[in-house]
Amino acid sequence: MVNATVLLADDDPDCLKLLTLRCQSLGLRVLTATDGLDALTSVIRDHPDLLVLDINMPGGDGLSVAEKMLRDPKIPPTPVVLCSGGTDDVTIGRCKDIGAHYVNKGSEAWAELRSIICRLLDIDASGSQRASVPAATPVAAPPEAPAAVLPKVLCVDDDDDMLRVLRLRLRACGINVLTATTAMQALWIAMKEMPDVIVTDYRMPEGSGEYLLARLRAVPAFKNLPVILLTAASAGMKRDFALERRFLGEYRVSAFLPKPLRFTELLDALARHIEIDAQVSGKAKMLLRQ
Repeated sequence: MVNATVLLADDDPDCLKLLTLRCQSLGLRVLTATDGLDALTSVIRDHPDLLVLDINMPGGDGLSVAEKMLRDPKIPPTPVVLCSGGTDDVTIGRCKDIGAHYVNKGSEAWAELRSIICRLLDIDASGSQRASVPAATPVAAPPEAPAAVLPKVLCVDDDDDMLRVLRLRLRACGINVLTATTAMQALWIAMKEMPDVIVTDYRMPEGSGEYLLARLRAVPAFKNLPVILLTAASAGMKRDFALERRFLGEYRVSAFLPKPLRFTELLDALARHIEIDAQVSGKAKMLLRQ
């Protein structure tokens, strides 16, 4: 992303200065804050493209800032990386719940953070750091063939039973399934995990499918991400073709599938965007017909 802006928030001035220099070396515009309240004010005022927040800060810690952003629909969608010197399960669990990245402040922190920043902001920094190569390098054994990478699908629905069924059936078809129960949680998880396809319900109490799509398409990395929309038709109501045309045009939705969902139709829609094992898919469809 050209001319991207990152907001760095940390109450340690030395850490903040070092991180600023490193981010500037990636060609980023850097804003800084020293506490949670200052960071939240900057998010609302300056609209940065990425936040890197220390978890332990006065005036509202990084997690509180991130959770406030998650709850407030007026705050634009912004990927968040949370940093901490601790590794307690509660903190990591809270980061996971809101879909934020977590980086431990250890010796490998910058390498991990740099990788996340470059991926989220679409920065090609292949030549910005060069590893020293010994004069004599031993001949290495041929590398093993890389493990197959499973296609990644994010399913969004406020119905836990629906998510459970989708998770079980899609995993049985060799798909890595991520789940979210709200639109904002889905957006943050998408920023963190970069799914291949999103399958989302249209009607949800905390942000509809339209709300999710509008915020999703505002993120450059997701302008062309395939989205399959699930719509539950009300009793006695006809199919809303006008709504579908608007979503197909304005939000570039890949497919509309009615609820109750036919799993075979979902598989067919997904197969247009990800590779699904033909034998596994065929067996799944055969079992569903029985």
